[in-house]
Amino acid sequence: MLKLHHSLQSLNHLAAFEASARLCSFTKAAEELGVSQPAISQSIRRLEAAIGIQLFRRNHRIISLTDAGAALKDDVTQGLERIEHSIKLLQQRSQGQHVTLSVSSAFAHYWLVPRLQDFRATHPEIDLRMQQTDMDLDLAQEGISLAVWRGTGRWRGYESILLAHESISALASPAWIARNPRIDTLEQLKKCRLITLEEPHRYRPEWKDFFAAFGQAYTDDGTGLRLNDYALVLQAALAGEGVVFGWNHVAQSLVDAGLLVQIGNWTWHSGAGFYLVWSEHSTLSANALITRSWMISKGS
Repeated sequence: MLKLHHSLQSLNHLAAFEASARLCSFTKAAEELGVSQPAISQSIRRLEAAIGIQLFRRNHRIISLTDAGAALKDDVTQGLERIEHSIKLLQQRSQGQHVTLSVSSAFAHYWLVPRLQDFRATHPEIDLRMQQTDMDLDLAQEGISLAVWRGTGRWRGYESILLAHESISALASPAWIARNPRIDTLEQLKKCRLITLEEPHRYRPEWKDFFAAFGQAYTDDGTGLRLNDYALVLQAALAGEGVVFGWNHVAQSLVDAGLLVQIGNWTWHSGAGFYLVWSEHSTLSANALITRSWMISKGS
């Protein structure tokens, strides 16, 4: 049996071979691996000498694989991919004691935090870490276990399960309602000071979409309040600044507590939803699986 540590001196030779074979260039392989072109050439020569087989045809600055080189390329590529996969699994397992959950600030504040006591009581062994963001991040690249995204539940490279259907109502504080005329029609609602979420990095429906769902046109006249964080939007509504575009899965606790009141009986069911999402390219740790099950059980 061929012993790599005797015959090849270093697995760096295999990495040099794989990159050169894939890129068909010693120079490009050197750039990718962060070494000099002569170092790549030397690694290839040593590899060929160690196994006694020519792997590349060299014609001035043009290289091509021999039949033997092409056969070895497939095996080396698969082997290095398996090594990389094994390392990622080991890294995930070593980090398995904590679970990172990516959510918006409003979801964290109004949905997750009120339920944390139950989670801690049920799963005291799990270190749950929240990452607040207004972007849908690359979960595997960022080392994020789970995330909550708005959409249809179909994202390439991700698996998902529904936490809550998207339903939106017009909400305001009791103080705002007390000092403003009664609102019985959508035309009256349009004339109110409307508070709008305006996120810079991802699409969120706005008041024009809400009114369109009920067959009404709406043009923003600039008299409303526009904020780029939904937690701030809800705080503005609680402070009596106007009528809020109320996502019920987040704002329902405020309605139940009497802090916000629904205006009219208009509730828009958009067909979208808020989904618990995880990368299909990463293996969820045991703690992440437990956290996922707990969140699903608490979904509405």
